[in-house]
Amino acid sequence: MAEIVIFQELYSWQNDHDQSIFVDGPNGVLIYQNVYDKSVRVVESSGDHGAFNSTRFAKPLCESMSFSPDGRFILYWHNSPLSIGLTDISAIGAPDVVVDSSPYEETIVLNLFWVEPNSSSSADFVVVCTNCIDIYHFNYGNQSVRRVFSKRISCCEVWNDVSGTHIILLRNNQSLQPYHIHNKEAKLVTDIELSIRRDQKIQKSDICIATIYDEAYCIYKDVANGMISLRSISNSKTRDIVLEVRSQGWLDIIVIDNLLLTLTGGGDAYIFDIRMKDNPLLAKVPQRKPPISSISSDIQGKVGGTCNRKSRAAFIPNVIVDYYGGFAYRLVIDHSMLTLYLSRCYAEPLIVDFYQRRKASLQRVFEIITSSITNRMNKFGKTSGRNTAIPFHLVEEFIGEKSVVTEYRMANSILYSLVIKEWNVKSGENLFDVAIALMCHHLSFDYNRLLTIREDTDAPPGTATNFILKSRLTCGSKDNVSSDVRDYLALQDAEIPGLYCPAEKGTPYIVNVTLCYIKALMMHHLYPSHLIQIFLFDMCVLYNNISLLLLLIRSRVIRDSSYVCYRLMYLYVVLNDKAVRQQCRDMALRMKLYGVCVMIGILEKDYYQLLVFLKTQNVSSYPLHRILYRAANDVEKQAEQPHLWSLLLAFTRSWIEESNINPKECKPPNMCDCEMWLPNL
Repeated sequence: MAEIVIFQELYSWQNDHDQSIFVDGPNGVLIYQNVYDKSVRVVESSGDHGAFNSTRFAKPLCESMSFSPDGRFILYWHNSPLSIGLTDISAIGAPDVVVDSSPYEETIVLNLFWVEPNSSSSADFVVVCTNCIDIYHFNYGNQSVRRVFSKRISCCEVWNDVSGTHIILLRNNQSLQPYHIHNKEAKLVTDIELSIRRDQKIQKSDICIATIYDEAYCIYKDVANGMISLRSISNSKTRDIVLEVRSQGWLDIIVIDNLLLTLTGGGDAYIFDIRMKDNPLLAKVPQRKPPISSISSDIQGKVGGTCNRKSRAAFIPNVIVDYYGGFAYRLVIDHSMLTLYLSRCYAEPLIVDFYQRRKASLQRVFEIITSSITNRMNKFGKTSGRNTAIPFHLVEEFIGEKSVVTEYRMANSILYSLVIKEWNVKSGENLFDVAIALMCHHLSFDYNRLLTIREDTDAPPGTATNFILKSRLTCGSKDNVSSDVRDYLALQDAEIPGLYCPAEKGTPYIVNVTLCYIKALMMHHLYPSHLIQIFLFDMCVLYNNISLLLLLIRSRVIRDSSYVCYRLMYLYVVLNDKAVRQQCRDMALRMKLYGVCVMIGILEKDYYQLLVFLKTQNVSSYPLHRILYRAANDVEKQAEQPHLWSLLLAFTRSWIEESNINPKECKPPNMCDCEMWLPNL
């Protein structure tokens, strides 16, 4: 089997007393110092090239080196002699900014690190020694440094996470004291007591801090017993986690994309996912690696600062360093091989659930589910025919919070098939046509009114051929459409379904499934296509949940389109709902579907305002004879407003005259077939 855990060499050097290398986790670089050459080299963790070389770094061998968040300064610390300072790598020959080291002469400096910044003009760094924690504020502009916080402590060792927001102090051999760095203060967190023998001494390599799934954990590595213990120091309600491995001499851990990867002296690597419900051990795989004398891990990769690096990977892989051998390696996981390994050990839903949590490998969710659905379609297609629906229980396991399926197959082969089975509808029938016919039947609405409106509305013919999108009522092809809901049913003698009552039965399951699927798409930065949006629209109408439909339109889950706008118009005609009318009119205005706006005005018999509207919108394409014809035949409206007809004709004449004077600012109306009322124009 090919390797799953891969070691890629980043850099090598001769290990002697005048050379050292430092892992800068937040910035994703290695910093190599050569005292003899008085040089510094920076190596990207995502490649094997140096970012720059400098011969002016004439400092003794340092204990710590790291870049500032803006990538311009190097923060260093060395003990012979004791000095803490900052070097501007962009200004050759500029003096260093030196921190007053006199408070640390009578103590031992243990660590020095940057804190995750809140500003682009300054940053904070922390100095931890055996008797105090000091926080310094550094301003990039005037290059001033001042101490802003100091706390007296007593410790003999310290650990910090990559972001610099959590530190852990070793007070004595059985007690750890976590601190949280926030707002230029170090706040004490609940102590951690270690259950170890009194004669067992805690080593620097036994403890580390890592952030997994946005929670900071104190991790204790018990090499002798082959156990790894995790305790959250950012959330006291999180339960402790204990993992078992066969360490055989040594073990070390790194975190890649929320996976806890354990390297051991036994030749095996363990991959843990602590979000796995039953067993966090995901895989135990061979650890084929170069011989490593002593591994020091950067603990976790993360997006960091720049340091004159123009192109960055979105995710920085982990780096491990063999200080004794003089090698630095980038460690990566081959997810193609890991997927193959998981497919032999776990069911597909669990693998999908696993990759939903992998930020760097989300695309594999699409591949797994698409392959699964295809296999099921092929399996049932051999015995049941090409267009037979897939039984819903076979794919239901992929639906919900973690659903990602190809949209076309999801809509056609799964969702649509479930609906027509539940409602006993013929395959291939448009669900909006069925829903409107059902509404007209139960509300005793004359369906012929809709057919009349269809004849008077210039709906775009469209190119949609899919039966989910193509409604014979809303398309401009003038296809035959039945007013009898029985014509849509698969069984002619079947009982006509009743109107769904959301108040009593709640939101239908199929609507919830579709919403969860849309949510999953948007979590992957994919906006749902018209196919899914229109299916959701038709489901809301079929299940008589109009309030939810309007909410989805207002919140832009269902976006503007001609499919939606014409459906809203017919829905308004049947329901005579003011909220539906407003949504339809607003969408028609945004999309410049003036025919829909005019039809709404005609239904409300607001003829004069329609002419004003067309002139204001500078519409010259819509034929005025449709409005004038309706007004001329509306006896009731003329009885209410005796001067309405003369007012309409007068306004039309003034519109024409104004357009003749200034045709650029006022386009002329479409007077085709208006000779009956205005023969001289």
